Amino acid sequence: MSLTDPMNGVYPSQWIRQAIANGTILADQPFVDSQIQPNSLDLRIASEGHRIQCSFLPGQEGMSAKLEKYSWYSFKVPEAGIVLERNQIYLFPLCESLRLTSEVKGCANPKSTTGRLDVFTRLVTEYGTSFDEAPYGYTGRLYLEVVPRSFAVCVRPGDTLSQIRFQIGNPRLNPVETIELLNSQHLILDYDQRTMRSEDLDVQNGIVLSIHLPRKIDQQRQPTIGFQALKNVPPVDLRARGLSRRRYWNRMFADSKPVILEPDEFYIFRSRELVCLPPQICAEMVAFEASSGEVRTHYAGFFDTGFGYRNGLSSDTTAAGVVLEVRSRDVPFLIEDGQPLFRIHLLRCTEEPDALYGASSGSNYQSQRDVRLSKQFSTSTEIDEDEGQTRFEFD
Repeated sequence: MSLTDPMNGVYPSQWIRQAIANGTILADQPFVDSQIQPNSLDLRIASEGHRIQCSFLPGQEGMSAKLEKYSWYSFKVPEAGIVLERNQIYLFPLCESLRLTSEVKGCANPKSTTGRLDVFTRLVTEYGTSFDEAPYGYTGRLYLEVVPRSFAVCVRPGDTLSQIRFQIGNPRLNPVETIELLNSQHLILDYDQRTMRSEDLDVQNGIVLSIHLPRKIDQQRQPTIGFQALKNVPPVDLRARGLSRRRYWNRMFADSKPVILEPDEFYIFRSRELVCLPPQICAEMVAFEASSGEVRTHYAGFFDTGFGYRNGLSSDTTAAGVVLEVRSRDVPFLIEDGQPLFRIHLLRCTEEPDALYGASSGSNYQSQRDVRLSKQFSTSTEIDEDEGQTRFEFD
């Protein structure tokens, strides 16, 4: 089986650079190297935004006509930053625009940091009839709908909340190809870092994975199993680092109590299984499925090639857990260790990217084994326990 296919795959970083050079991808600000990931491009908000009455798709009317009807007001985004309030709907023009050819389409997702902050984002095109998609041959500007849920957030021009990948044909591996790959490579590992093969997993419609909620190990050790977002806390500056976890999150420990999700609360957990993507494969998490229960398990659903490789090098033991951004819907919902909650689909690349995820500058989320919050929050227990160390980096 060929893991790359120039006519059915997700384009790599070198294609993105060439698309920028030849005018397929444009921007009203110079591109920066950090925007380009192994299989995706980070998208930047521009220096203006709109507070809108409701979410909408432009359709045949187009974006300008829809904004005339449903924009309550527009505002400038200053370099010092502006606070977006919780549960309010904003629409931002992005710096980037596209001139795609007829065989290329774009698919967007929130970035990992965006999802872990419970910020809901969706890409919109000028005459779009679906979210998070730039259709084949699309020419025009891009927009981003932004709804902070748990925390108010401070944003500035150039901040990246979403990413887009470009593809040709059908990149998704079918069940037979998925089984063959699982049986030939170290792709999915169990909790004890043993390679899982196709007979260990449900692979009929993607690869079904589960949640990690270990029980208390002994009287002296209570592992962290997750975090629950606190309400009525200061805004989170997207460019801040070292914020106190205690001020924004309730830490959840392994004990004998059942884990019952409360409606409209936001939680961070991780998968029981570990994932390690080879150089020719990227992946996506599928949207919410009612069969899994009344719970949504993720915002950020795309994994670049090399996810789970330490420093860009593969081995049998390097792999990363999938962080789950969980929100229960209308009723309290019980979740238990090993409960299947989501699935991922494997996507082939048109060719291997020239750099793997985390290989050059590293990533806050590469080879994550614990339940990891977004990069704005301290990973130091000492700082975490001292609320006096909380930093709030804008006026």
